[in-house]
Amino acid sequence: MSMRKLFQIIVLGFGLSLVGLAQAADQHIRPFVLGSVSTGDFMTKVQQVETALKGAGFSIVGTYSPDMSKFHPYQAATVVVVTSPALQAAAAKTSHGGYGAVLSVSVTQVDGKLQVAYMNPIYMSYAYRMKTDLQPVLTALGQAIGDEKTFGAKGMTPGGVENYHYTWGMEYFNEPLHLNTYSTHAQAVAAVKKGLTEGKGHTRFVYQVNVPGTNQTVFGVGLDNPGNGNANDAYIMSVVDYKALKHTAYLPYQILVVGNKVEALNLRFRLAVFFPELAMMGGHSFMTLMPAPNAIKDALTKAAGGSVSSGSSLFNY
Repeated sequence: MSMRKLFQIIVLGFGLSLVGLAQAADQHIRPFVLGSVSTGDFMTKVQQVETALKGAGFSIVGTYSPDMSKFHPYQAATVVVVTSPALQAAAAKTSHGGYGAVLSVSVTQVDGKLQVAYMNPIYMSYAYRMKTDLQPVLTALGQAIGDEKTFGAKGMTPGGVENYHYTWGMEYFNEPLHLNTYSTHAQAVAAVKKGLTEGKGHTRFVYQVNVPGTNQTVFGVGLDNPGNGNANDAYIMSVVDYKALKHTAYLPYQILVVGNKVEALNLRFRLAVFFPELAMMGGHSFMTLMPAPNAIKDALTKAAGGSVSSGSSLFNY
């Protein structure tokens, strides 16, 4: 082979590598995946989804249906929360990966149609800075309950999701709310479990997952304040989840215990990263929910046994 030919091959290979890198950099991901749309009985569909998830190797850790007696974002909605060895292993690799130890799958009835959707594990892994490729989890979910298309935004690059904040002055992932501090991890976990089970702050216990090999425990939290819509899941979703494909798998909220500290993601990050195209102003906007971050902080602080008068201090990691 001539030197000229060898040089052409090297240049071509280098060029293809650059194209591959450019395509990867231009990849756009979205927060949710639509599994299917169908008709039929709502509870039968929920049972079918649960059976399919179990058959695909997922463990169901909790289910949640927001109280829609006062606010009505959907005809019916149930969120099935799952975990798996792959999700837990990924969560264990970072100091606050516990948020991603679970994944929400929703069945939502709208206009007589049943939408099955789930949080996109690829998107979630970047939002929670998990440093793990969760494509196998996405593939397993798609094979079990369908994968018609991703939705929830025009799409962002992985780097954009990983370093996301909505706008100046709004929090990043590594700026959570500090809810309380205990002497030990065990004491913190017991206190949060007790507060949620007792409904402190109008919260509801949904699930608890201890991330193996770490000092992280994640809790699922329903928000059910009947007198304050800003701390009520049904009201919040009636404001933000107004498009045709429903983001119900955003629910439930989460509390994370790391060591002896209890934290939660600020609504200004958590809601924004899963609703990145939500407007700042207007009827369906952040402005409509202006009191919600503090209302939810107070509810979670009470559930964690903290004092709401202590303020909403942030700590970084």
